Order: sequence, then C-alpha cells, then structure tokens
Amino acid sequence: MSTTSASISSGSSLRIVGVEFGRESVPRSFATLLPPELRESYLRIDPLDNPGIRKAFCTIEEQADHWAAELGRNPNTPTVVLGYCSGSGFASELAARIGSDPVLVLVDPGVPAAEEAQELLAELAETMDEDLAPKDVPDIPQAGPGEAMAVIADFLDTTMQRCAPDLDEEIAEALIGHQRGWMSYTLAAGAHGGTLPTQPAYVLLSDEGEWDDAGPGEVHRFTVGPVALFSLAEAAEAVAGALAAAQR
Repeated sequence: MSTTSASISSGSSLRIVGVEFGRESVPRSFATLLPPELRESYLRIDPLDNPGIRKAFCTIEEQADHWAAELGRNPNTPTVVLGYCSGSGFASELAARIGSDPVLVLVDPGVPAAEEAQELLAELAETMDEDLAPKDVPDIPQAGPGEAMAVIADFLDTTMQRCAPDLDEEIAEALIGHQRGWMSYTLAAGAHGGTLPTQPAYVLLSDEGEWDDAGPGEVHRFTVGPVALFSLAEAAEAVAGALAAAQR
C-alpha cells in the first residue's frame, strides 16, 4: 500500500523545515512534494538570506547555528528537515540543532567540487561584464576558503565598479551581496568535511543522483530529472512516508 498524506496525523504540531535556494534559474520547492494541508505551515530556509555570508566566509556549522537560533529549538515537536544538492550538508547540521531525533530527507545530495566554485565565479562575473575574458577571472586560492573569499569579494567589487560606476550604491551592494553569498555558501558546502551526511532517513534520487545503497536509511530512485522530481507523485509519496515516520 502506498504511503499517502492520509497516514499523517491531522492537527499535528509536526514541524517541517526545507532548505531551498529561491534564486535558482529554475527554482525547486519541497512545497510541491508536501500534502496540501501541510504546505501553509511549511518553513523555508534559504541559506543565501543569511547576511553574514555576504560579508565573510562562514562555515556550514556556523550557518546552521545562525538559522537554528532564528527557528528556535523545540525538542518536543516532531521535526522533518529536507534539503537537496549542495544544501544537504547544511540541512543535516540544521536538523541536529532544531529538534530531538529529527527525520532528515535529502534529494540528490551532493558536495560542490573546487572546480564548481571556479565555474560559478566565472558565470557571476560574466553577468556583470559579458566581454570579460576567462583569463581575467582569478583562480580561487586553494589555501583555504577564507583566503578564497577575500580574493572573490575583491574581484566582484572591482568588476562591478568598472562596469557600472554610476550605479546606485545600495543597488550595487544588493547585487554584489547576493553574488558574494552564493560564492561563500558554495565554498562552505565544499569545505564541509568533504563528505555528505551519513545518516539521512530518506534519500530521493533523480536520474542524475548518486548514493551508496549500503548506507543507512531508505533510498528511492526515480527515472526523471532533478527538477521534474519535485512534481512527481511517487516522490511525494516517499516524502509523506518520512512525515508519517516523524510522528511515530
């Protein structure tokens, strides 16, 4: 028998927190995988909304501390935390801080490689200056994420000032702040022990996802792309199973 929202207790104080990146070119949301009656109480966390990561490098643990303080710890409320892709490590750290024995659900968990940060920097720079040559984008230092972030921030600021010297200061800072945040988060996720969480309760994989089935938890594989998975009925059933498990 398929697990559906009917197995989730009505009137429950279940807390559902999802880690999402709202500024993706093709946004994904766990709300589409939740039963309709639970969507209104669903709490979204966008790591890039943390103002601290726009100014300096913050580890994933420090970012999780920030958002845990914003959410508040409630050990008596069943908690489910969901994350996808590079948000998986952050979701794991957040889950450990906001609930007692929380259920963790990950979709296509992954860790950004060093070359991905370099590619992202080039893409961000190109949005400001389409004539920028690849050789003009600095190589991100490998000595440490803090040093890398200093180089990145200086490069982005200099590029913005050169391309739009008359842009309103507040608008310029908002644009650069968002870009610094993306880079800061990507560096932090890549440096987060270099590993994925080891004990998620549920892992949902698209046709591009990878996971060791020998690990703990339930693994659900779907023959759709990473975006289409978020509107798949079978994936919603798997998430409903996680919600029901949190209430037992």
